[in-house]
Amino acid sequence: MKKFSAITLLKTVFVIAFVIIAVLHIKNPAPVQTNIVNAIMSKSQTDRLIVDLSQKHAGIFNVIFESEDSFMLSEVKNEFINSLDKKSFIQDISQTYMITDLLNTYKFYANNLLSPSTAKKIKTGNFKDVKLEGLQRLYNPLGMNLLPIEEDPFLFLSDYLQSLENSNGTKSIQIDGKYYESVSLNLKETVALSPTLLNIEINKLFSLKNKMEKNNPYVKIRFSGTPIHTYYASSSSIKEINLICILSSLFIILLCRFYFRSFKILIPIGTSLLLGMFVGYLLTSSFFSTIHVLTFVFSTTLIGICVDYSLHYFAKYDESEPLLKSLTISMTTTVSAFLILLLSNMELLKQIAVFTAGGLLSVYIFVVLFYPYICKKLNIELNNKADVSKLFQYSPSKRTKIVTATIVSLVIIFGLSQLKFNDNIKDMYKPPKHLLESEKLQAKINGGNTDYKFLIVKSNKLQSLLEKEEKIAQYLPLGSFYSLSLLMPSIAKQKENQQLRQRLYKYELNSYADFLTPALKQKILNTKPREDYLTIEKLPAQITEKFLLDDKTSIMIVKGGNLKIFEKFKDVTVIDLQKDISKRVENCRTSCLKLIFPIFISLFILLTIIYKKPLYALKIITPPALGCLFTLGILGLCHQNINLFHILALFLIMGFSLDYSVFRFNALKDSVDSNAAVLISCATSVFSFLLLSMTSFKLISSLGLILALGLTSSYIFSLFLISKE
Repeated sequence: MKKFSAITLLKTVFVIAFVIIAVLHIKNPAPVQTNIVNAIMSKSQTDRLIVDLSQKHAGIFNVIFESEDSFMLSEVKNEFINSLDKKSFIQDISQTYMITDLLNTYKFYANNLLSPSTAKKIKTGNFKDVKLEGLQRLYNPLGMNLLPIEEDPFLFLSDYLQSLENSNGTKSIQIDGKYYESVSLNLKETVALSPTLLNIEINKLFSLKNKMEKNNPYVKIRFSGTPIHTYYASSSSIKEINLICILSSLFIILLCRFYFRSFKILIPIGTSLLLGMFVGYLLTSSFFSTIHVLTFVFSTTLIGICVDYSLHYFAKYDESEPLLKSLTISMTTTVSAFLILLLSNMELLKQIAVFTAGGLLSVYIFVVLFYPYICKKLNIELNNKADVSKLFQYSPSKRTKIVTATIVSLVIIFGLSQLKFNDNIKDMYKPPKHLLESEKLQAKINGGNTDYKFLIVKSNKLQSLLEKEEKIAQYLPLGSFYSLSLLMPSIAKQKENQQLRQRLYKYELNSYADFLTPALKQKILNTKPREDYLTIEKLPAQITEKFLLDDKTSIMIVKGGNLKIFEKFKDVTVIDLQKDISKRVENCRTSCLKLIFPIFISLFILLTIIYKKPLYALKIITPPALGCLFTLGILGLCHQNINLFHILALFLIMGFSLDYSVFRFNALKDSVDSNAAVLISCATSVFSFLLLSMTSFKLISSLGLILALGLTSSYIFSLFLISKE
């Protein structure tokens, strides 16, 4: 009666705790974070800045228009832009000159505006080129006079707007007899960072592309940029992973049916897995404001360890004491190993630790407390298991062990010596061939530059901030950067532009054009500049949001080039997203590598305390350790570069294979049931990961292959190294 009461009390406490946690978080679930940059960044100011920039520019992509007719090219481009869903896009500067209120603002302050190129020519006295370019704009049949000729005889406003367009990479070039024009578009952050919304919007873009290509057969439209790659990678991965889940589930069902002769056991197995994932999610929501999608990827995979608990329960359900010992030791060691990840300064690893430890602990409690009741209610009979004793009758000879040990040692030694690391974020993904061609074409259009860097400029006031940007611009080639000071020059620069205009008019207006009457020329010369200046309040909010982090910090976007010279500037920070993110990936990988050895040492100490003998602890921990080293050795021999995700895969190998070692060691001598449970557990996991290795997404496929190799080798090592005395 006492035993019954104690178990009932434990069940009640477990259910109440679960309900309380669920109620607290089910109504306000923690949002899922998909930006990989967030997962590897610390809380430092620079890292937060990198995260903000990556999110701000996560939705930028390029639309490339191709045609043999330049006029048709421009028409299709404008039609395409006008057909976009404005609710999902930020109006970038490539479309800004078409915004009526902004154009009217520029018209009002036209006397204050000059393109950097024209301002430089007037300043150096190169009036001849200025007049020639003015006449070319005037007589260009496709040109547009935005102001009355007496207000802007040189069409400087059109020249200024054209410079803005070219600075943003929107230009037409000719390659091999065809005209190309590239337009940069920007999805809103809420769309770009949501996989569901992103896929919906990109689908709309492809529908628009197909429609316009059908209506204009001589024009071809291509896409390039991060959102497009994300769309293709996620679309193909979702389909493939769904298929893999179906095949893996069928494989598990068939194995269980073959060995246990029952489909009923799938009910408690499925229930325990869902419970583990749900509890892991609830606990992670309790400690973190957001949950990264990679936490689900790695942690839900790790909760596959829970299948071991169920399989061993059904294999040894009639031997409660040895079974409980094995389950407890397995849970304790695995949970302890992953709790060490809490010592990392990476939020991703901490989330994986909480998710996995909570999930495994809840499944352990569920199996121990509720499985006897569930089996009784479902009337599960497990006395008719398949005879698989022949699978475990083989005992390797001493010679076989020596040969195997030699081969494994050579692979580990020579493989590790050939190991190379590659933390470049771009190399973790291999784009489809047609997207790669689009990226190369975009590089040609941009003059070989597709790499954008950022200058973060600080100053105590907005005007001094703009002046500092203008000083920096003197060191950058024209058309290679994009900044707030280009859209809104400082007041000092606007005053200078007014003076440059007056200087040009004074010396060259009379000889400029005969269509201007002497009276009109005199009127232009006598007109005094307006004592009013273009300021931040007169620009659309989407422009200031793009370039201002706050009222004392601005962003300059620079295309290509070496920006080391700016590292010496006071209050200027150079951010190269690809380089800086790759550096953080490297730091993260290094941090993970440093945790592996302490984890194994901690496990060795813990197992020594449990079994009272260091030799037993060494026997259990050696197969997982060899599995990790052997996997790295194979990667080294195959000249496969190692990145962060390969290292994270080692934690998965360790978590799975540690279970194999514990259950094999605790099995009774010649225990066919326990050996069969370990084999089934390993087979289901390896089968799933082998399927994963066949996906088209390079990162996922390489992880699947590594995990399959690591688990298989760890299982084989456990056969050789673990034998009951």
